[in-house]
Formats: sequence, C-alpha cells, structure tokens
Amino acid sequence: MQQHNFSPGAIPSQRNYWRLVLLFLLPVLIVIGIILGVISIINIGAATYAQPDALFYTANGHTVMATVVTHESGATETYIDNNRYAEAIDVENGKRLWRVLLDAKNNRDQDFGHAALLGQSSKYLFFLRNELYVIDKQTGEVVAQNDHFETIKDKMSKEELTSYNSSDIKYAYSDSLKAVLFKGTDGLFYSINGVTLKADIIHIINSDEYFKPTNQPSYNSLMVQAYDDGKQSLVLLDEKEVQLLQANKLIEGVQHRSVEKSVRRSLYSHPVDKLSGNWKKVNEAVYIYGGFLTDPHQSYRLSTDSLANNETYRLFANNYNNIHAPIRLNNGGLIVMHKASMENTSPVLLTAILPDGKVIWQANTGYADIGFLYKQPDGDKLFFMGTPAGKFNYPMQQLLCLNLANGALQSYPIK
Repeated sequence: MQQHNFSPGAIPSQRNYWRLVLLFLLPVLIVIGIILGVISIINIGAATYAQPDALFYTANGHTVMATVVTHESGATETYIDNNRYAEAIDVENGKRLWRVLLDAKNNRDQDFGHAALLGQSSKYLFFLRNELYVIDKQTGEVVAQNDHFETIKDKMSKEELTSYNSSDIKYAYSDSLKAVLFKGTDGLFYSINGVTLKADIIHIINSDEYFKPTNQPSYNSLMVQAYDDGKQSLVLLDEKEVQLLQANKLIEGVQHRSVEKSVRRSLYSHPVDKLSGNWKKVNEAVYIYGGFLTDPHQSYRLSTDSLANNETYRLFANNYNNIHAPIRLNNGGLIVMHKASMENTSPVLLTAILPDGKVIWQANTGYADIGFLYKQPDGDKLFFMGTPAGKFNYPMQQLLCLNLANGALQSYPIK
C-alpha cells in the first residue's frame, strides 16, 4: 500500500487558508443579509390596487375593465415614488390588455399626485394625473395629452389630485355632453369633444352639476329594504318592526330602524292588491343587516299598483334613500346582501332568493365591504371589488366575478 507523508506544516496552513476565506466571506454575507432584510421590509409595505372609479366597455367581444392601478413600493412612508398606471383588464380571463404609466409632472414639476378615470366616449378613455390623458380604448395608445391641445394647453391646470374623488377636481367627463369639461386657469370653462377631441370654450351656469366628487359605493348604499314587483311586495324586517306593524304603529315601526339598529332580518311579503293586511313571513331564514342588492347603474321606478300608495311600503322603500333598482335575476329572483355576523369586518354574503322564499344559491364574497360593483347590462355576471374580511380601510387588490345563474365566484388579482 502506498503511503503519503505530510509535512508538519501542512495542516496549520490549511487552517489558515480557511480562516482567511471565512474572514473574507463574513462581511459579504452580512451585507447580503442586510440587503435581503431591506428588500423584505419594502415588500411587506408594497401594495398594488385598483380604484372605485373603474368602468367597463367591450373590446373584441370581451368585457373589459379600465381602471387606475397604483403600485406602492413601500420604500418610504410618503410613497413619493409610487407608480400609477392606466390599465385595461379582460375580465373574462383576467389578462391585462395594456398598461400606460401616468407620469406627467404637476405644476411644481414633480411626478407626484393621485390619478382619476374621468370617463369614456365611444373611442377613448380619459384619465387625469397632473395632465389629461386621452387613451384609445382598443389599443391603449396615448392619443393626446395637454400639449396636443395647442390653443388651450396653457389654460389646462396641472394641479395635483389629493384623491381620485377630490371635491376640488377641475376636470370631469359629461356623458350627456359627450365631452371632457375643465375649469381653465383663466376662470373660464372649456370642453373637449369626446370623439373629435375638438376644444372650445363652453358656457356653464351651474358648475356643481358637473364638477363633483365621485361617491364610492358602500354596504348600506348598495341596498334597499323593500321591493314591489307588481304582484307582491317583499320587505326585510326584524321582529321589533313586525310587532310595531301588527300594532298599527306604522311610522314608529319604520323609524325603529334609525333609532334602534335593526340586525336580524327576515323576508316578508304583502299582496299588492290590498292597501292593508298582514305581512307574511316567507321563510325562516335570518339575514344579518340584510337588504336587496341594487344595481348602481339602473334607476328604480316605483310600481303604479295599489301598494305604491301604502304609507308603510313607501316608507320602507325609501328607508335607505336609494334611487337604484334591485338586481333581478332571469328567473325573477332577487339577491339579498347580508353579513356573516354583526362584526364590522365580517364577510358580506349574497343569497339569491325567489319571491316564494326558495333559496337558489349563496356566495361568500370574502369582503367586509363592497367598494365597486358592476352588472353586465345584458349578461349574467356581476363584478365587484372591496375590502377583505378582517381588514379595515384596505385597498382593493382583487376583482371578483359572480355568475348570477349559479352563484359561482371567480377572482382576478390586481397586479
């Protein structure tokens, strides 16, 4: 067998070698650890989310959602380096069709401020972030910014937005006029045609009619307590209200909801061909803070049947001051929106129910509140975004699609 003889200094030399290696690597590893720690902290504070001023349109036969998407880096407390984008998302598959960085500088030459989606014409979307952005709905091409409007560009304010629904916003899109309106820096009002992009001075008497903040939907603003379908009235009542109604204390029965908050509500019906009579309990289900879900884009028209003159019904129908109509399903059903529990952060549940009380389906949205809702005008899909259950004042980071035929939910992350 062959033997190897090592000199007495061999082993100490190897030890010195590894010591030198460790002395070199240790500072490098510390630096890498610090960098990874900083990145981790930044990522924890990062967020990507959409806004409630989103809107929908059709492109190549698909339903598309346009919205402002904000990416907060989380690197600073002031988020001065946030990026805001105009985006179009195909809601049938969640694919982003295009994205435009909204990086125009404000009147202080800073890339700072919020963004808003003003509206849409048949050809264009109109975004605002320090400057007006005119974007082709189909391609995502930026067709125009302030410099495009040669005769009025020096009248277009570049004052930054404090929020998308700022009460002091100087730009608006009018669906009736089919034009962008803005308050010029010279005190006059100007319009930009939504199709031709021709600009001109416009005489506006009541500017508050056009320049007003966008109201974000919320739980109570998306429901009504009563609905009359021309055959019967359906109302969600709690036990206290029923007792007061049976005692003919009609006004007191309605006012109970504002004085002592109604919680456990059940579904009752009343025939429309009678001005008086008992409210009949339709089923034994209990709906916490329940009401009929409304369509924010569909105005409510009161039926002209005899029940329309019933004082009790009229008071219940106007209890939430909602001018929008409840969402009706193809089979004549309604959607009851209610909470899983009394806690503010508990999830919102949606229950589809027929007028006879039969439950068709129930869906747990996973949202504590709904901040955006859109129903396909001629379809059976409902799109909405909101605050996740268990959270408070949390940005909208997910779009949900509800199939109204079967209650199936599909989610698309905002990214």
